[in-house]
Amino acid sequence: MQLVSTCVSKHPAPVQVCLSNIGRWRPEDKVFLDYRSILWYLHLSVTDQPSLEGGEMHAQGTPNRNSIKIEITILLVYGLSMMLPFLGTRENRVSAEQALGLTTIGFAAIGILLIAPALVILSIRFTDERIRRRYRTLSGTVGLISTVIVLAHFGAPLVSELGPYARFSPSGGFYLYVTASVLVFLLHPKLNRFDYLSIAVVILCILGYWLGGYLTQLGMVQEARSFGSRLGREVVDHLRITGISIGISTLLGFPLALASYQHPSIRKSVFPVLNILQTIPAIALFGLLIAPLAALSRAVPQLRQLGIQGIGNTPAIIALSLYALYPIIRYSFTAFSEIDDQVIQAGSGIGMNRRQVWTMVRLPLAAPGILHGIRVALVQTIGNATLAKLIGGGGLGVLVFEGLGQASVDMVLLGMLLIIGLTVAADAVAHLCITILTPVPLRKEKETA
Repeated sequence: MQLVSTCVSKHPAPVQVCLSNIGRWRPEDKVFLDYRSILWYLHLSVTDQPSLEGGEMHAQGTPNRNSIKIEITILLVYGLSMMLPFLGTRENRVSAEQALGLTTIGFAAIGILLIAPALVILSIRFTDERIRRRYRTLSGTVGLISTVIVLAHFGAPLVSELGPYARFSPSGGFYLYVTASVLVFLLHPKLNRFDYLSIAVVILCILGYWLGGYLTQLGMVQEARSFGSRLGREVVDHLRITGISIGISTLLGFPLALASYQHPSIRKSVFPVLNILQTIPAIALFGLLIAPLAALSRAVPQLRQLGIQGIGNTPAIIALSLYALYPIIRYSFTAFSEIDDQVIQAGSGIGMNRRQVWTMVRLPLAAPGILHGIRVALVQTIGNATLAKLIGGGGLGVLVFEGLGQASVDMVLLGMLLIIGLTVAADAVAHLCITILTPVPLRKEKETA
């Protein structure tokens, strides 16, 4: 540690601004301060702080236009969904589907499904934006639970006389109704505790009906049962392909981003190559890797024993790693570039050497941007890993493409829903990790912005 007077003598302007914000230093004092405290407060002092006075204008006053647009949009989607076929029945997995509207399913189902739009209409009567938001969240929760109730209590009777292999599946109206309910949560700028509690209640409701055996004749449940333990293996395989690809791209991408930031000549070579890679279709890139990897495995038999060959997971992992490089390098480079020069000057002013500036200033400040790049790459890779099936790989793409080959819509939907679930879960975990690893002053700055 060095005296504050030393850092003031080297870089008086930025350091005095920093210390004046701390509020416990005077020029005549000689006190010791922690490196990071000075730098964090300096970062906050040189960053524009948006005023909070205008951000809560509608918190307790009249509703803003965005709220009214959200409510009208949700009501329109709800109304359209109830005009379309809601459920479909089949005598077996490949027979033609018979679409059924809500009037055929029963008026009790219509009454249950009308509760959610009624709550949206009720929310319009209130002027307090917080109450309106809570009613919208309640409508979305009730809407999702209503669809589960309709599936559980009205689906099975529709196929009870169609034979032992009969099944029922959601139709267009069902998915549109679910979309309207999910829009309630997606259109909120930020989810609060009540939103998370509502989502947890919906998940518990779905698990309860599933474990209670009410959804045994649902087409996707029957497809999952037919896969048995293989379904779990495909999920693990999908996660393995994604994890290895993200690990490789992170190990390669971060040093390249660092080198691109420090050396403009490297930057001029790296980013054009990344741009070209992004223009190559994923299927084409997978196919281009088959021939060279097959030749390499023939030339070096030891590689074949390690699983490196023309088909399988290896070409998929290589291709996915190349695709994931772009967001990691771009976000990391941008994070390093946006660090304020005054923060770096303050670090030098209090006696930090080059290594300390990087480890105690640059990397902590750039950490949120770097982690966001990894998050984007993770979400992108989970979706792209579906194509591994096309070159003999595993993962949830097996369900999607086998379902297409067998004309089984339920199998395709099962694979898609599992991929969506993995993507949402991975994104939530990534956000949590970013929140934990972001320095506290930067986190507070973001919350007040």
